Amino acid sequence: MKTFKGFFKAFILIACFIAIFFFRNEATGAFLSVRGFVEGLFNSANYRTLADLKIENASLKKELEKFSVAEKKDSSQFLEARVYSRYPFNDKNVIVIDKGFADGVTEGMPVLAKKDVLLGRVKSVQRFQSEVMTIFDPDWKTSASIGNAHIKTVLNGANTPRAELIPKDAAVAAGDEVVNSAQEFPLGLFMGTVKSVTLDEKKVWQIADIEVPYAIEDIDSVLIMTNFK
Repeated sequence: MKTFKGFFKAFILIACFIAIFFFRNEATGAFLSVRGFVEGLFNSANYRTLADLKIENASLKKELEKFSVAEKKDSSQFLEARVYSRYPFNDKNVIVIDKGFADGVTEGMPVLAKKDVLLGRVKSVQRFQSEVMTIFDPDWKTSASIGNAHIKTVLNGANTPRAELIPKDAAVAAGDEVVNSAQEFPLGLFMGTVKSVTLDEKKVWQIADIEVPYAIEDIDSVLIMTNFK
């Protein structure tokens, strides 16, 4: 009887040991699985966050490069020049500025009343000063376009510049913008707005008087586009 009880106790102990060993392995496996899942989840999230940050950083670098290039282009594109006084004369046709070939100015360079607003072009150059023909000069003739429909016209210089050779059936109205389309200047430079529209003497073409956004007698400085080809 004692032998049987001893055997039974030994069996119970072995069974308990096997159960503990078995369930320990199962618990350990489950724990490792959960830990791996959680770590994988966080590692995946961190990876995605890192990848997103790298993409965003690269995008910002590109934007900064574009901004830097644009800034350099703007700073090198324009040379500011002061306008000599024309008092007591009020000649709109030609103005004289205080920059010449010593400053890199050459004939034909576009001259702006302000950024994106065409005033004229360099007519003649001396060492420290230049003459600028303006769009008010009677000898001024350049191609232009009117309005969103880009209606073709020829801008003729005068005290009040005029857009001529406008097709008779073209829809042109007061307030329409007039911009440059001549190769001598950057495409789309603003020149003025339509003030009024009439027909020519033969009633074949329309003519439009152009209003400019400045008073030339009040202009103290201009911008020369030094690198326009």
